[in-house]
This record gives sequence, C-alpha cells and structure tokens, in this order.
Amino acid sequence: MRSSATKLFWVLLLAMSLVAGACGNDDGGTAEPPPTAAPTAEATPEPIDAPEPEATSAPEPTAEPTPQATPAPTEAPTPVAAPESESTKEATPEATTAPEPETHPSELDVAALNAAAADWMEAAGIPGLVLAVAQGDEDPWTFGWGVSDLETQAPMTPGNYVRIGSVTKPVTTVAVLSMAEEGLVDLDTPVTAYLGDDWYGSYEHGPDITLRHLMGHTAGFVEYAFDPGFFVLASARLNVPIAPEEIVRFTTNYGPVAEFETQYNYSTAGHVIAGMIIEAVTGNPAHVEIRSRVFDPLGLENTYLPPGELPPEPVANSYNGGLLYTAFTSLTNVPDEARHNYLGNDYISTNSYPQEFLQTAGWTGGGIEALIGDVSQMFRGLFAGGLISDESLAQMTAPGINSTYGLGVGIDDIDGLLAYSHGGGTPAFRTRVVYFPELDLTLAANANVLPPEPDMGELMDVLLPIVMESWGLSN
Repeated sequence: MRSSATKLFWVLLLAMSLVAGACGNDDGGTAEPPPTAAPTAEATPEPIDAPEPEATSAPEPTAEPTPQATPAPTEAPTPVAAPESESTKEATPEATTAPEPETHPSELDVAALNAAAADWMEAAGIPGLVLAVAQGDEDPWTFGWGVSDLETQAPMTPGNYVRIGSVTKPVTTVAVLSMAEEGLVDLDTPVTAYLGDDWYGSYEHGPDITLRHLMGHTAGFVEYAFDPGFFVLASARLNVPIAPEEIVRFTTNYGPVAEFETQYNYSTAGHVIAGMIIEAVTGNPAHVEIRSRVFDPLGLENTYLPPGELPPEPVANSYNGGLLYTAFTSLTNVPDEARHNYLGNDYISTNSYPQEFLQTAGWTGGGIEALIGDVSQMFRGLFAGGLISDESLAQMTAPGINSTYGLGVGIDDIDGLLAYSHGGGTPAFRTRVVYFPELDLTLAANANVLPPEPDMGELMDVLLPIVMESWGLSN
C-alpha cells in the first residue's frame, strides 16, 4: 500500500497535467500560467447536481472521400502510411512512408509536409496527427498521419473527430460580440446585470466584473483547470458531468490570484461564465446560440459543443504521457490493454476512462469537438466570415493588458506577419490554429497526445514556410 503522502503527491502531479488540459489551457500567444497552490478546504465546494444535457439530433458528417478522389470540401490527400506501433511495451518499429504522387492538386509540397510531420511525430512520440490548410474561403486541404488507436492500428484521418480545447474561446467571444451588436449585452456592464447579485459568491471583485474582464482574462480568477483542488473534485466523478455553476462556484470561492483589471491571468472560467450569460440573456442553451451565430453561418456541419450536442461518433482515441502516465498508474487501476509504449513513450489511453467529466469541464471555454477541416474554416470565419462588424472585430483583436492577447484570441507577429491564433489542450489532444489576415491563410493541427514535447508550436513553425513557399506567399 502506498502512503497517503505518496498518493497526495501524485494527485498534485496529475492535477498540474491532466486537469491542465481539461479546458485547453493555451492562451494563444503567451506562456501558460504556473500551477497554483492547493486551495484551502473552503476552496473546493461540494458538487451540485449537474443538469441533464438536452438531447439533440446531430447532423450527419460530410462523407470523407477516398484519397484518390477529386478535391472536395473534406478531401484528405493521400495519407502517409501510419507508423507501425505496438499496444504492448515492446519496442516500436520504425515508421515507413508510402510513395507520394509527383504533383498534388493543391500545389502543396506534400513530400515536405510528410517529412515535417514525420520528424515532429517521431520527436514528440505522437501516434496520430491531422492538419488542415486553406487560403481564402476555399475548402481546406486536410491531411492525416499515423494512427487514431494504438490497439486497433486504425489510421488517423481528417474524418476523425478531435477535441480542440481552448480554441473554443474565440468562438464564444464572437457569439458574445454578435449579441452586443444586437444590444443584448454590453461588454462593460457588470455581470450582475445578467446573472444577478449572487453569481460570484464571496468573490471580492464580483460586483465589478464585466464581460470584457472575463474574455480578456483580467478578472483575477484562478485557472481552475491547473488547480490541484479542482482535480480532487474531478477525480471522484469522472463519470459525472460537471455543471457550469459548479465551475463558477469553485473559481469564485477560491478568491483572486491576480490584480483585478490591471493584471492578465489566463482563466477558462471567464468564458464559461460568458456561456452562462449567453443562456441567461437569450433563454436558449449556449450550444444552440453558438450554432446559430457561428457554426451554421459558416456552414460547419461537423462541429459540436458538448454536452448539449455530440458528434455522430466518439472522438479519436488519445493518449496521456509524462506525468499524466505516472499519476494515472499511481492513483488508478489501469487495465493492461490501456497501457501502451510508443516510440519509447509510456502512454495510457484516455478512452479507457469515463468521458462525462472530460466532455463538460471545458464547455464554452474549451469543449468543442470537430473534424480538423471544420476547425480551419471555423477559425478563419471568426475574422473573415462576416459574423461581426469591423468595430467588434477591432475590439476582439486589440491587445489588452497582455500585449499578445485580445478578447479570447492570441495576437502574434510571425515572421513579420500579423497572426491571430489560439491553442488548446485537453486530455489527451493538443491543438494549434493560426490565421494570417494579410494572406488570408489558415493552418490548423491536432495531435492525439498530451503533452507533446516538442509542443505543437514548433510543428507549425516548420509547416508554415512549406505552405507559403508552395503557394508563392513567401517574400
């Protein structure tokens, strides 16, 4: 039997990694916040009953054509052969690469993309990776490499649903801004006008918090997804959804961890509260409003916000490594079939655990599940799809206290080009999406491991020059 102190140690380790991904903690252009100190007993509230998600009918996904098909909205170019992998702890054979056609309809240098993806996947120990690339409003070119499941060796394709974590935040931001244009909300009106005087509990700045504070991460909130106390709450109920009200109660009971209004502190709770405001003001579930304001206008047929709506099939299998693996094996009885050794890395399959908590802990701050082609179309559409006015877009993309973050979106300078971006991490997927308004160019990538090392940003740094050179966009 392990001592209580040892178990607590692993709980804290797991909290800093597993729950860090529960809502996709990547603010797009800045360093992620460090784990906070464990809360006092008062900081972890008793869970309340989570409301039952309302049943909705999910639209059928667009059929994915075969690799040889003529280019189509969801076409996946000829994939690289999946690297061989073992579901046991035996050594993994070296990957082999399928021959590529000499030319590609998109004019992309597919051989270079294949090589860059293979190098990064091997370095980071990634079983599966998907990528979408598009310029303008054209249908994205989508690619898949590796496997979606180490046990079955099923290939990873653009037809696999993935969780995109905090890339959800700019989507929620645009929905809120569209409501502001209709006069339904005001970014600088206190949240109490929408949720009442008791929404913030004893949080000292509660009466003054606005939507602008929430979406710009200046409310002083703890990042609950990094906090050991939140994992303690989660670990005993992975098969039970968590309600937004529980997340807010945890966050506000914790108290401020940063200076209100004058200090940036990334916190997923802000966009969860924004989702609650969407529901309170419109009288509709948040997923209904986000679909009508974002998904449907952009023609996204393969994008969903759980738990109110779910994809027609589960997300691809994904894998926890590093401290996640160590903590899981120390704290839980992991079935042998859930353990894998791939490219020298020990992993545990996320899909071997209940999904109810994982599907609800992010919600409007990090819960979207989608096909990678939809992700690129969605992200571009937030800025170029006519969903909000130029004035609202200017507010969203204006740097705040943090010079690399606006309202729910990262603001970067990449090789002298303005870029809007966001990342996401959720057990056990890692996502990165970048849009270059001057080039009208979008790249979106998702890997089925958390945490990858090197991280997704290094992959995007290699892919971008390949795409730009292929399409004559380089200076």
